[in-house]
Amino acid sequence: MELIVDEGHPGTPESLWEGSSRLQRLPELRLPTVARVVVVAPHPDDEVFGAAGLMQELAGRGAEVVVVGVTDGEGSHPGVPGIVPLRARERELALARLGLGDAHVVRLGLPDGAVASRLSGLTGALRRFLRHDDLCVAPWHHDGHPDHDAAGAAAMEACAETGSPLLQYLVWAWHWVQPDDQAIPWRRCGRLSMSRGAADRKRWSAQAFGSQLRVSADAPRREPVLPDPVLKRLLRRHETFVDIGSS
Repeated sequence: MELIVDEGHPGTPESLWEGSSRLQRLPELRLPTVARVVVVAPHPDDEVFGAAGLMQELAGRGAEVVVVGVTDGEGSHPGVPGIVPLRARERELALARLGLGDAHVVRLGLPDGAVASRLSGLTGALRRFLRHDDLCVAPWHHDGHPDHDAAGAAAMEACAETGSPLLQYLVWAWHWVQPDDQAIPWRRCGRLSMSRGAADRKRWSAQAFGSQLRVSADAPRREPVLPDPVLKRLLRRHETFVDIGSS
């Protein structure tokens, strides 16, 4: 499957998801009590769009938040000088807006767009980093973007070896899945409802990623990386996770 996101390919309208009884009937997610949550982000911003509510909730319960940045996100603006430090600053601001300014960020620096070619190395890095009592949160391994799929697969293998429980979040699946199909394993999904304050902080945090939301003069694209139809799907009052479980 080729993931295409532009004016001609706006994806599944959020109005369809809002009217989906399948999505609305998902049970509320029961989060475990953990001392540390490790969120695997293929690109700077995935941790916010996929799991900002979860990070806020667990941090509020006293858990340490760690973000594993798989790539530096340079692929969004190929050849544009300064994009890597810019995206790092955007992530820093976004986490601060969530009240997570003290979150520990580990940057692995794998090549954006080619994570699958480093799958064994990523799996090994996660395996060495994770503890059995961590909660690992990673992209769904069939999300639709090759870096997301690879990161999710690596997290599954690493968690199977360490015994760490694993939840997987969806980002691009909302773009290409239709509510009435079976592509998503709905029986293993749960929703995390956010308070109004937590949802507002997530929206404010998302605005920190200006490089993805606006087109700059030196950008090689005519449209934002994340146009409005994508943002509507990612900034709901709830987040959805696939419960992969633990070994």
